[in-house]
Amino acid sequence: MITDALVNFIPIGAPLSIVGAAGATFASPNIYDFLGQGVGQAPSNIIGNRTLAGTDEGVGGKRPELNITIGTAVTAVGACVLKAALQGAVDTGAAGGYLPGTWTDIDSQDNIAAANLVAGAVIFRSPWIPQMPANLQARYLRLLFTLSGGTSFTAGTIGSALVTMVRDDQANRFAAKNFTVA
Repeated sequence: MITDALVNFIPIGAPLSIVGAAGATFASPNIYDFLGQGVGQAPSNIIGNRTLAGTDEGVGGKRPELNITIGTAVTAVGACVLKAALQGAVDTGAAGGYLPGTWTDIDSQDNIAAANLVAGAVIFRSPWIPQMPANLQARYLRLLFTLSGGTSFTAGTIGSALVTMVRDDQANRFAAKNFTVA
């Protein structure tokens, strides 16, 4: 997998704890700014065509994917499940200090059971998709993890959440086999 060190939500070596009370939320420590200036910074002049997050870059090596993995295995109290959501927010402009506006889910993986949250497990893999609603025009992206089911986790971390530029694993490795060797 090829990654860009500047395009990550949770870097390798700095896991995000997801231990908390029922219904707790945990935001990724890094917020991605499509303009590259950073949260709270005025955008510089842009020459050329404006693009939106989720613009179709093609297929394969030209289309980035989000890859979220578990660090420390989760220990759940009761039937607690996890939701991982990629969220976008518009820029509030000069009056709002160039901060993110209301966060909106663009894509999510809901109801991930604790049994699936083992160390090293990939819990969410998603290609960049068109933003929904279609007129969102987000400048900022983040990840939000939410505990649900009325219970909590007593152990567990998100090990990393990276944007992969090219995946080198075989995508069909989990496909059912349709032959045998005698």
